[in-house]
Amino acid sequence: MRSRFSKNLLTFLLITVCLCALFIAVGCNEKNPPIDKTEHTITFDTGVDGLTVPPIVSKAGEPITEPKPQREGYRFGGWTLDGKPYAFGTMPDKDLTLVATWIKLYSVTFITGTDDVIPTAWYAPGETVQKPQLIREGHTLVAWMLDGKPYNFGTMPNENITLTAVWDALVTIVFDTGTADFTVEPIVGVAGAEISAPVVNRRGYYLEYWMLNGIRYEFSVMPEESITLVAKWRELTNLPAMFIDLADKNNNPVPISSVTRETAVSSTITLTNTDDKYLLDSLKAEFKGRGHGSWNEAKKSYKIKFDKKQSLFGREKNKHWVIIACANFDDVTMSRNYLAYNMANEVFDGIEYATPAYWIEVYVNGEYHGVYLLCEHVRVSEGRLDIESKYGVEDTGYLVEYDAYATGEEGVDYFRVDGVKYGFTVHSPDPEDYATDGNITKAEYMKQVAYIKDYVSRVYKAAYSRDYTTFSELVDTDSFVDMYILHELFKNVDTGYSSFYLYKKPGGKLYAGPVWDFDGTTNTAYDRGDRSPSGIYVGAEGQDPYPYASELYIELYKTSGFRNAVRARWKVLSPNIRAFLDERLNDNVYEENKVAMGKNFVKWKNKSQATAETDWVNDVKTLKQWLMYRITWLDSTW
Repeated sequence: MRSRFSKNLLTFLLITVCLCALFIAVGCNEKNPPIDKTEHTITFDTGVDGLTVPPIVSKAGEPITEPKPQREGYRFGGWTLDGKPYAFGTMPDKDLTLVATWIKLYSVTFITGTDDVIPTAWYAPGETVQKPQLIREGHTLVAWMLDGKPYNFGTMPNENITLTAVWDALVTIVFDTGTADFTVEPIVGVAGAEISAPVVNRRGYYLEYWMLNGIRYEFSVMPEESITLVAKWRELTNLPAMFIDLADKNNNPVPISSVTRETAVSSTITLTNTDDKYLLDSLKAEFKGRGHGSWNEAKKSYKIKFDKKQSLFGREKNKHWVIIACANFDDVTMSRNYLAYNMANEVFDGIEYATPAYWIEVYVNGEYHGVYLLCEHVRVSEGRLDIESKYGVEDTGYLVEYDAYATGEEGVDYFRVDGVKYGFTVHSPDPEDYATDGNITKAEYMKQVAYIKDYVSRVYKAAYSRDYTTFSELVDTDSFVDMYILHELFKNVDTGYSSFYLYKKPGGKLYAGPVWDFDGTTNTAYDRGDRSPSGIYVGAEGQDPYPYASELYIELYKTSGFRNAVRARWKVLSPNIRAFLDERLNDNVYEENKVAMGKNFVKWKNKSQATAETDWVNDVKTLKQWLMYRITWLDSTW
């Protein structure tokens, strides 16, 4: 029994071992199939008689490279298997026959007309034909012609084409500047091509025009033959020069004597004799008069409104600019506005915005018109008084002016405040445009005017009652303090009369500014009250005739809180003001500018050039001395 059991067990174990070995063998064969060691063949059918490609014979799985046959007039487009593109990589495990595809090419032949040879180019239909680069000395390539018509190098047609170069001889305009120190690049082009005069910026000179054989040359098209033009220069001073040409709708010159404050005249503006980046060349603009009392002066001020926003001397682009006469109320220095505006910008950081000021020479219709001060027009806009001023919103941004000349309809164009002698002109939102730009009714606009009137009234009431705490809650005290010090320093006759601006930010306080109108200051002949360098002026009662001092600052100066703020601020400003004056008024500045300033007074005061230069230097030295004495007196007082 035991022997029989043992035999059966041994048989079972042998069968189990055999089955396991069988399963292992089968599994191994599935993961590692037998390698096909036979070679296979890829045969290539080019479809072209006489063009053969050797077959590829290799074992399955071996890497292979795609053959690329060449055929004249065609581009090889790849191999296909059963009509589908075949991707080369490794040898297949069976024999294949691949068929070539071909793309028909057409030739572009170039006839250059020169010794240069451009190889024939080949393109498939629909491909973009590339334009060759070809240069011929003394000529310009007018066009490539196809069948007698200019070819625009578009897509390749289904045919061979031949392109022929057409040349035109170049002509040259040479510019004779009359000096070896300044040259102008010649214009080289084809006869009849449109041209314009080159923009020329020669320091100290203005190019009036170019002459051909002594006659003014008009630029329109290139001449038939090369010519030489001679420059006609006008000598300038050191200052930038603005040339303003006034014309009617028929382009006839308009004399500046016909310009008014009410009607704009068409003009073109050119700015030269400055850095190249600041040049302007014949920009279109409207030109009209500006000013109140100053309009009665012989030398008047003007507004410029460009057709498009324009930057001047690197300032923020804007359509609106002004040129100020500089000599109102017998300002023989032409420096008072220049100093006040630039000082406000560079020293008085409590004043958020004041226009920069640039001396320029002005020519109108080619005639010299004097030295002017180029400034930004006081207005709400980006880069200037940058506050949001909306129609139909009561607590928006406002710009108003304390203005003895306030006119129009009260409650619309201006408003009055109890206890204040003159009205406040509303500049923004502009009363002229509430219906068009604002799309609101007159009644709605008047609500806005009533809002700013009420706010300004509360400010004046707090000042008049000497409630400095409430006043400080309503206004930006830094701006009111700095503005007072600037006006007091210069003894400005207009602080309590006109051109004193206030603005309110949306949801914010009332600010003093921008700075404007300082020609009647610092002991000018326009005499209102004590013009010596000593004494409180803007904030003092008793000026004759009263009150050319400011009613607002008279009351504020009686308030200890305001006076203390002024004294503390003056200690910071005083040394900086002295340094500013030393930088702007010194012997180098006098020497550099005396010719330009003298030239102005030759025109407007009938002086000789030598006398005018000497007088200007002496007058501006006296102005500086007055200001330095004034600073010393304020140092001792504050």
